Amino acid sequence: MLNLLPKSKEKYTMDITNNEYEIRFGAYSFPYFLCNDASTEFLEPLFQMVDVDIFIIVCDQTIGALYAPQIAAAIRKNNYQCFVLTIKSGESNKNLKTLEELLEKALELKVTRSSCIIGLGGGLCGNIAGLMSVLLFRGIRLVHIPTSLMAILDSVISLKQAINSVHGKNLIGAYQVPVMVIANINFLKTLPRAEIVSGLCEIVKNALAIVPETIDYLMQLGELGSLTELNYNYLIDLGIKAKLTVMQNDPFEKNEGLVLEYGHTIGHAIELALNGQINHGQAVGLGMISAAQIASLLGFLTEAEVDLHETLLKKIGAPLRITGHLAIEDIMSVLRFDNKRGYLKHDQGKIHLILLEKIGKPLAVNGSILTAVPENVVCEGLQRVFRE
Repeated sequence: MLNLLPKSKEKYTMDITNNEYEIRFGAYSFPYFLCNDASTEFLEPLFQMVDVDIFIIVCDQTIGALYAPQIAAAIRKNNYQCFVLTIKSGESNKNLKTLEELLEKALELKVTRSSCIIGLGGGLCGNIAGLMSVLLFRGIRLVHIPTSLMAILDSVISLKQAINSVHGKNLIGAYQVPVMVIANINFLKTLPRAEIVSGLCEIVKNALAIVPETIDYLMQLGELGSLTELNYNYLIDLGIKAKLTVMQNDPFEKNEGLVLEYGHTIGHAIELALNGQINHGQAVGLGMISAAQIASLLGFLTEAEVDLHETLLKKIGAPLRITGHLAIEDIMSVLRFDNKRGYLKHDQGKIHLILLEKIGKPLAVNGSILTAVPENVVCEGLQRVFRE
C-alpha cells in the first residue's frame, strides 16, 4: 500500500509505485486498485472477497451495453451468481423512485446479507448502488467500478452516497464505506469529450482550493484528445491526494473536508435548474467562477485570482458563462435548499458558500469554512457569470 499522507505544498510529486492505494479517512479505509487493462483480469480483487453469494451490478443503459455483459460473464465464470440491473441515464433518474425499483428487483433476485452491490459507471450509478448497499438488510457490501473520469478521481473516493429530491441535489443520502474501488483507465477510451471535461473541472477545483502547486502542470496539459496514461495517472493521483489531504481527519466531510464542495453549492443549483443541459463538472466550473466573483466582491480574491479560475477552466474546454433559458432567481431558489443548510445558524437572506481567501486557502469565519453571504452579493456575483 502507498503512504499518501499529505506532503509539503511547496512541491507536488506523483508517487505511484504500484497500482494500489490505501484510502484512509479517519478510522475508515478501503483499497483502491488502479489499472489500464482491456481484459477482464482487472476484476481479480473481487474474487478475493469471502462468502459472497450474489453480485448485483447496477449500471445505466450506456454502460450496460458497453461493459456489463463482459464483467457479468467474468464474475459468473468464477462460480458466482451475478445479475445486472440497468437504469435510465441522466441525473433526473437519480431519485427515490429509481432507488425503490432497484431495491425491489434486488430482493426479487433473493439477495442476502452475504451479497455484494457493484456500482458500475459514473456518479449516478455509484451513488444509487451505494444507497442500495446501505439499505438492504441495514447494510451489505459495496464495490465501486467507476467508468467516468469524474467517478474515478473524485466521486468514489468518498463515503457519501446520495440521491436527489425535487427540492435539490443530493438531499437524501447516507454514508457507506466500500469494500474496494477497482478503477480501469481503459474505460476512458469510450468516454465522450464532455465527460473528460467534467472530470477535469474537479481537478481544477482541487488545484485552486487544495493543491495550488499542481496549477503549473494543468497549464501545460495537452489537448484532451491526446491525454496519455501517464497524464491520467497523474490526475487520478492528484484527486486522491487532494481528498486525503482534507479528509484524513474528517471522513464525513463536515469540517475541513467541506472545501471539496468548492463551486458545488452554486454548481448544483445551475445543474438542477438547467435540468440536465449541462453536466456536473461543467456546472461546478461555473459555480467556481461565481464563487470567485463573490469572493472578489467581498474584498478577498484579486482580479488576477478570478482570472486564474477562468484561465484554467478555459484550458480544459469548460464553459465560462451561464447560458440557456435561465434566470438568476432560478438559481437562487435552488440555493436556498442546498444540502449544506444547518452547518451554520440560519441567516434570513443569506446563502452559505465555500469561498477562497486566496488561491489554495479557503476563507474561514469563526472556525468554519462556510461563509454566510448576503443574497444581493450572491446575485451580483452570478450576474457577472451570465452571458450578456
